[in-house]
Amino acid sequence: MKLKPVLLQSALVFTCCTAAGLLLCNQLSQAQGQQPAANQVPQVEQQLPAALEQILKNWENESAKIQKLEGNHLRREYDDVFQVEKKSEGKFYYEQPDKGRIDISGMKIPEGAKSDKPNDKGGFYALKPGQDERWICDGKRIFSIDENEKKYEVYPIPLERRGVNIMEGPLPFLFGMPAKVAKERYFLKLLVNTPEQIIIAAKPRRKADAANYREAKIKLDPKTYLPAAVQLIHPSGKQSTVYIFSDVVANKNRIIDRIWGTDPFTPKLAGYRLEGKVAAVPEEKKVERPVQQPIQRPVQQVPVQQATFKVPNMVGHDFQSAEALLQKMGFQTKVWPGDPADEPRLIHHVYQQVPVPGATAKKGQTVHLKLYIDPNKAKD
Repeated sequence: MKLKPVLLQSALVFTCCTAAGLLLCNQLSQAQGQQPAANQVPQVEQQLPAALEQILKNWENESAKIQKLEGNHLRREYDDVFQVEKKSEGKFYYEQPDKGRIDISGMKIPEGAKSDKPNDKGGFYALKPGQDERWICDGKRIFSIDENEKKYEVYPIPLERRGVNIMEGPLPFLFGMPAKVAKERYFLKLLVNTPEQIIIAAKPRRKADAANYREAKIKLDPKTYLPAAVQLIHPSGKQSTVYIFSDVVANKNRIIDRIWGTDPFTPKLAGYRLEGKVAAVPEEKKVERPVQQPIQRPVQQVPVQQATFKVPNMVGHDFQSAEALLQKMGFQTKVWPGDPADEPRLIHHVYQQVPVPGATAKKGQTVHLKLYIDPNKAKD
């Protein structure tokens, strides 16, 4: 059984990321005795077939050997409502325990090229380039970078979620998952088990995962237990994303960003503008600030205040990435059809939101997004 075209699309992220996200880490095994997350209801561990139990064990053991990982990916995003496929490609990087990066660039589409996925009219899906973006986690913060608009947003990672929670990134499964965690977090089913490939279906148990995807399918290489491809099916069932991985290299002496020639987990943001009014504190160490009276007194240790969150600016984002970012921050989302788009590139992009960007909102509050619609559909 081969992975069908719909399985050749963007991994979880959310992409993973979405990732593939992200990710592998030995520390996660140490965290298994911790209390369940707030969005997680304790579950009775499911009884799996012996073959799947052994695969999960092998996957965990092989993943534990990986300290660093990098490779290439092809991303295919399918919209079954508008019958469009978007293609992107890029690089991914990982360094244990909690650093990750995904670079995504929309592919150039030759004039007249079509997707290989059939549509319901006897033809094929339209083919378009995906968005140019980067996702970087330095262990303390997540940077979401829009390359086309030259803007970025920063999301501080709470102390209790650092290190062992890099799997929460946009490319889950890419860097492995301990067997116990996998069984607690997903309903698992073994679809294919041959010497050439292993395919596992995973349906989320947690609300946080289910908000990002209703099902994931992971294709593993039985020789290395690294994913060859990951598919994420959107909660609506009308969109899906697939990542296909290639040229994967493990435990390279030093990971260097080939474009910038530097550490890939330190973003280069000169010339980019910060969006969303999200305050991020890179360190939680105490900082020294001199008291004003008298100036001869020794410096006073003042703890840095915890970062505060406000509603980020989703205007200009496509609705899928907007929903993913807001739900990652703990908001609920609701999408509304709006005015017809003046340009094709604006279709399904946000042009209005409530609460407005920068407004204070509580976790769990609904953010309403109004989208430009296809003018051809509006005339129907």
